[in-house]
Amino acid sequence: MAVIPSSQPASPFSSVKLTRILRSNRQQAWDAWTCPEIMMKWWGPRDRICIGAELDVRVGGIIRLTDDTPPHAIPFPNVPRSVTGCGVFTEVVPCERMQFTWVTAFRSNEESLITVTFRDVEGGTEITVFHEKLPSDIAPAYDGGWSDTLVKLVALYAA
Repeated sequence: MAVIPSSQPASPFSSVKLTRILRSNRQQAWDAWTCPEIMMKWWGPRDRICIGAELDVRVGGIIRLTDDTPPHAIPFPNVPRSVTGCGVFTEVVPCERMQFTWVTAFRSNEESLITVTFRDVEGGTEITVFHEKLPSDIAPAYDGGWSDTLVKLVALYAA
């Protein structure tokens, strides 16, 4: 995991890139990102649960995910208890790559871009998440959020 500053010195944007190995075949890994019922089991950082997932996985289709802070958990600073993020799929190559725009309701004027790639490796499937065009002030929070989220995804297939 790493926050990658933009190559343009004056740019207010950064990127986050994380790679994890799932103990699953590539189809199962793809399904984790494309089936709402599965995605709801792992989406969202620690102390948040996914309460809604709408996925139309095709170019031009939408992705809309809502996560919530359970009553026993302390919400993240400056983040509402319930957060909906949405976007549009710009590229879909089944079991290989997906790309979609991303906007959260509480920062609705800031569209970023997420690319997820899937690759066979010994013992499972390597997933790389590259989240770019992030405002630099929030990139570290996304780095932590993605790290937490992918821990939950890896745990889903750890057994």
